[in-house]
Amino acid sequence: MNTKRTKNDFEEVFFKSCSEVFIHPTSYIGPHVQLGTNVKIGPFCTIIGNITIDDDTRLYGHAIIGMPAEDRSVTIPQGTISIGKQCHIREFVSINGSKYSDGQTTIGDNCYIMNFCYVSHDAILEHDVTLINGVNLGGHTYLEHHVTMMANSATHQFCRLGAHAALSAFSATSQDIPPFSLMNGIRASFYNINRVSLVRNNFSKEDINCIKKITKLFFQEKKTVEAIKAECTTLNLYDNKYVQQFIKFVETSKRGITRQTVIDKNN
Repeated sequence: MNTKRTKNDFEEVFFKSCSEVFIHPTSYIGPHVQLGTNVKIGPFCTIIGNITIDDDTRLYGHAIIGMPAEDRSVTIPQGTISIGKQCHIREFVSINGSKYSDGQTTIGDNCYIMNFCYVSHDAILEHDVTLINGVNLGGHTYLEHHVTMMANSATHQFCRLGAHAALSAFSATSQDIPPFSLMNGIRASFYNINRVSLVRNNFSKEDINCIKKITKLFFQEKKTVEAIKAECTTLNLYDNKYVQQFIKFVETSKRGITRQTVIDKNN
């Protein structure tokens, strides 16, 4: 038996090595689905409803996009789903439609959603979001750009995670998570700044130090926002755009932010 493989075996079986749209013959694509250039749909996918999938996005095996919101009041797909460019939607991912006729579930550009993740109704993911295996998002969750949710983590409905925030594996949050923060635990608590994302995205040492100081004032010293603003002015931090971004997020949080900490002793 010849077991020799070529480098194109994966492409031939799943997506075909071509620059055009490819839909595996075992998949079902509804009549109102719009596919951009070079979109690839792997085997046994189901895509129904008013859905737009932009250029160069790939859906792997058994992904299900567009099922009705998992709410007792909803029995048919509602609203629209928008999936951006260059996304990877891995095996057995489920992305639900909106709860409302004029609502939308949104996935931004360059998102990577690993197998068995669940994106609930009316969730919004900005660009460059990563969901690792088994993540569960409650309805109306909002993930800003470069958020990472690690394996089997979860959010409550209406939670917002700020840019470059991360939620550790097997952790869960029922409150908002400020930008640049790494949170850990079933009742997610502050652990450290998300240094990995900051370094990977070329934040300067000065900006990282400013972020570290603002998170210390907020989480460890637990000062009021007004006191933090005053101290940031004294320390010449207030003009830093990331410090301002952090403060604005805290001031506009709707679900509140825990100040409980489990500090990384190595940093």
